[in-house]
Amino acid sequence: MSLFDAYWTEALRGLMPWAAPFFSAVSMLGSANFYVALVAIGYWTLDKRASRRAALLLLASSCSNYWLKVSLRNPRPPPSNWLPGTEASNYSLPSGHAQTSTTIWGWLSLKGGEAWIWGLSLALILLIGLSRVYIGVHWLGDVLLGWAVGAVLLLLVASRLEEWASSVTSRYGADTLYLGLVVLGLVSMVLTEFLFPVNLAGLEDNFGGNGGFMIGLGVGLMLERRYVNFEVPESGERRRRVLRAVLGLALILMVMAGLSMVLPSEIYWLRAARYALSVITAMFIWPFIFTRLNL
Repeated sequence: MSLFDAYWTEALRGLMPWAAPFFSAVSMLGSANFYVALVAIGYWTLDKRASRRAALLLLASSCSNYWLKVSLRNPRPPPSNWLPGTEASNYSLPSGHAQTSTTIWGWLSLKGGEAWIWGLSLALILLIGLSRVYIGVHWLGDVLLGWAVGAVLLLLVASRLEEWASSVTSRYGADTLYLGLVVLGLVSMVLTEFLFPVNLAGLEDNFGGNGGFMIGLGVGLMLERRYVNFEVPESGERRRRVLRAVLGLALILMVMAGLSMVLPSEIYWLRAARYALSVITAMFIWPFIFTRLNL
C-alpha cells in the first residue's frame, strides 16, 4: 500500500468511526486563521516580542508550504473521500496544517521548556496531522512530509530566530527589519506571479494572502512602534486582557468580512491588499484604539 492511498483514511475511520466531529474540530486548530488569531491575542495581551517572532515563523511556514505545493503539484484526495461539509483547495503536498503545527508548537515548546508544554505540543502536532487524513483532504504522505518540513524549519529557522532578529534590530534598527518585510513581501509576490502564474489566476487560494500578510506585518509593526508603542497589561489585569482580545478579534473579523466584499480573493493583488489591511488593523489600528480607550 502507498502513503498516497485512501487506505489510511479508511483505516482511521474504521478504528474510530465515532471521531468525525472530534477530528473536524481538531483540524481547525491547525488552520492559518487559528494561528493568526493566536498570534494577535498574544501580541495584544501577553508578549509583544514573542508574538512578533511567532508571526515571522508563521510567515516562513506558510510561504514555504505554498511554494512547495505549487512546485510538487500533488493532487488532493478526491472530494468523494472528504467528510461532509469539509472544504479544501489547491494542491496537497506537503500538508500545511501538519507543517505549521510542527513549527509553531515546536517553537513554543522550545521557549517554554516545561514537560507539560512539550506533551501538549506533541499531542496537538500528532492529532492535527492525523485529522487531515481522517477528514479525507490529505494523504498520509502529505502529512508525513509536512511534519518533516516543519521540523526542518524548527531546526533551521525557529531555533535561530531570536538571535537573528535581535542582531538585525541592534545593528540596523527595528524599522529596517520591518521595511525589509515589506520589500520581501513585494518581491516574493512578483516572483511568485512570474514563476507560478497558473496557480494564481482565478484561484481563491493564491499567494496573495501570504504576500499581503508580510507587507501588512511590516507596515503595521513600523507604525505601532512609531505612534503607539503600547504595553501589555500586567499579570493581574485580567479584564483588560479579555477586552483587548475579544473586541480586537471582533474588529478583525468585521474588517476582513467588509474587505472581502470589495477585494475578492480570486484577484491576486486584491487578495494581498485585503490581508495587508487586515494585518495592519491587528498590529497598529486596534492597538492605537485600545490605548486611547485605556484598555
